[in-house]
Amino acid sequence: MNLPELKAASNFLMGGDQFLLTSHVNSDWDGLGGCIALKLLLEKLGKKSTIVLHDLPNEFYRFLDGWELITQVPEGQIEAASHAVVLDSPNIERIGDVVRCISEFTQILIIDHHQDTDPFGTVNLVSTEVSSACEIVYHLSLACDLEIDATMAAQLYTGILFDTGGFRYSLTSPETFEVAAALVRKGAKLDYIADQLFNNKTFNSVKLIGRAVDSMELHFDDRAALLHLAYKNLGKGDPEDIVNYGLLVRGVKVAVLMREEERGRYRVSLRSRDEVDVRAIASRFGGGGHTKASGCRLEGDLATVKRKLLEAIGSTLD
Repeated sequence: MNLPELKAASNFLMGGDQFLLTSHVNSDWDGLGGCIALKLLLEKLGKKSTIVLHDLPNEFYRFLDGWELITQVPEGQIEAASHAVVLDSPNIERIGDVVRCISEFTQILIIDHHQDTDPFGTVNLVSTEVSSACEIVYHLSLACDLEIDATMAAQLYTGILFDTGGFRYSLTSPETFEVAAALVRKGAKLDYIADQLFNNKTFNSVKLIGRAVDSMELHFDDRAALLHLAYKNLGKGDPEDIVNYGLLVRGVKVAVLMREEERGRYRVSLRSRDEVDVRAIASRFGGGGHTKASGCRLEGDLATVKRKLLEAIGSTLD
């Protein structure tokens, strides 16, 4: 594992007393699992920490221990943290209102694996060759010479399983499997976690998949699939992984889900297979992520948003 800042990150944790832990807006299980596991790790070091997020995760994430440790950034005047750890966020803007908890004097440790990470930390524990932030936290715990208990193992395993799509995505390496196996030996219940992650949708979420699939359009000789969810349908389920249904179609290289979060405001998820770099598409609109999984936001009516995306996709596929 090539993590040259691992020793510096270990020293960072040893050198502080009180830590703020956070992740990106709309945090997923990689950021959440990493934050909770890191909080438990810091407790073993005799340190205090608080998990503060821009927005609270939805009920889908409640199935593992640690949910009650997550807090939302308070309104009004707050005291800036002396030490902060930012997990799974490529830049400081992505942590939303939590930025108010950070000042120019705050010491920051970044734990991230995105390709477009802006190294804004005092210490940057970043690798684009690692599957997830949780995999990095695993190595950090070893560097701190700390024993991973069953609760920590479950949190880290969940983040790894989530960010690898069940060990299917290209950043899944032989070492990822080795780390996952070690976490299972520590007590992570792989069958329970997999069932909760992939077979735990609400009735409305499953119905939402049908609406999105029914909206699917194919473009560029059936190499691109576009799916759309209107504002009126949101709130009736969790659309997080619906974009992947576009890649189920034979020959599709790029799948896009356009979610109208507010009237005229779209959150766009992009996925790809083979050689297509959807991060390059997302970056045109101020977004980012990974080569095969990225996202961005666009404003306008559906026709305008679709046209902009198709132009960007077309230049990538040509």
